[in-house]
Amino acid sequence: MKRKNWIVAIFAVFFLTGPLTGQATAVSEIRIGTIGPITGWATIFGQGVLNGINLALGEYNNEFKGVPIKIFSEDTKADVEVMRTKLDSLKNRDKVHLIIGPSLGHEGMAAVDWGARNPEVPMLIGYSAPEDITMRKATESVIRPGWTGAQVIFNFGQYCAKDLKYKKIIIVGQDYSYPWDQAAGFIRGFLENGGEKVERIWHPVEAVDFSSIMAKLMQMSKDYDAVLNNSGGAQVVAFFKQWKQFGLDKAYPQILGQANVPIVSMLTELGDSALGVYSSLHYYDGNPSAANQKFRESFKKKYGHYPDVIAVQGYDAVHVAFKAMKAIDGKVDDPKKFIAALRQVKMSADESPRGPFYFDKYANPVQNIYIKKVVKKDGRLMNDAVKTYKNVSRFGPYADMADKYMAAPATTRDYPPGDKASYFKEIEKYFGKDYVDKLNKNKGWLD
Repeated sequence: MKRKNWIVAIFAVFFLTGPLTGQATAVSEIRIGTIGPITGWATIFGQGVLNGINLALGEYNNEFKGVPIKIFSEDTKADVEVMRTKLDSLKNRDKVHLIIGPSLGHEGMAAVDWGARNPEVPMLIGYSAPEDITMRKATESVIRPGWTGAQVIFNFGQYCAKDLKYKKIIIVGQDYSYPWDQAAGFIRGFLENGGEKVERIWHPVEAVDFSSIMAKLMQMSKDYDAVLNNSGGAQVVAFFKQWKQFGLDKAYPQILGQANVPIVSMLTELGDSALGVYSSLHYYDGNPSAANQKFRESFKKKYGHYPDVIAVQGYDAVHVAFKAMKAIDGKVDDPKKFIAALRQVKMSADESPRGPFYFDKYANPVQNIYIKKVVKKDGRLMNDAVKTYKNVSRFGPYADMADKYMAAPATTRDYPPGDKASYFKEIEKYFGKDYVDKLNKNKGWLD
């Protein structure tokens, strides 16, 4: 071959494959945007995800096959309009290849709309849990390596009815989409497995004075078995404090928690008042797996305290992204291939602190759900699993009739009905009489 042809060939190889260092990526820098509330009342959720992201990136030395990874972090301030502007900035100004976030329910619902309008930007949802992000509003570019509010609590309703033998429960929670989903999932599991009634009491998102609600709970204590606190953050601390001040700990045998109530970051605030609280989630801090122990100790070394499930979301999102990048040799500038690879990722029990999971066709994980109880070990409060439900879909017990589930009305603050007669009449419209007859015959779901 002539010298001129050799030069052309070498130039072509260099141009197409990069320097002769084994580098297979198609970009000189991988740009990842993160978005969530890192100031204001919801800081715990946005900062927690960001901490998990940074921990995971550190495990890869902030690079992929020698290509540096640059992070662009944006604060939503828990404001949807602010978030939309920041998403536009991440796309148009920063030219990011991937966005991780957001973290709140109302943010997630707006983010999936943004994703539908901007399908060329892959998005890994952070901690945001409304089910319709990856259900009725599912869009190809939006993948959620997390959970839905209903998914992690279907079986908790079942557990409270079948194992704890409760018949009537009151749910007190913040009045927005995520707590609505938690209430709905619990109601389905509870009423379909022997429970008789769930009463919902909603309060403003940032309320911290629950005196009127406490008085109402005291009046209702003779007719109900337990109260489920369906709030997060400072509202949980205020609720537990006033619960004891008003003597409700003597009026009810049990206070239950939604997913965010007894997470690690809340336990230090709640103290021993959290002991014995049952809840459910796709992660529990007491998991003895090697992956979880490594995650916990690495996080504590970096940040000075133990992590919770919020940090798991950011941590797992990065590891999902890296598995996808490996599958496409780092060619993140091809969003169609990147999105397809993200949706195909499977995480093993050795790779995720939560345990194994994989994505269904709507890009939501199928994963283990743990019924948890707050205990004290070695002088420290933590959650232990008292029961595990394996491979739970975001459709829960309705995985084989997902279309029927989605044909029913979307969750609202009042839907589905909370009394057994009205509830069974409603589900018969969508799931059919045979399904209701089977529930009655089996006395609920079969484990």
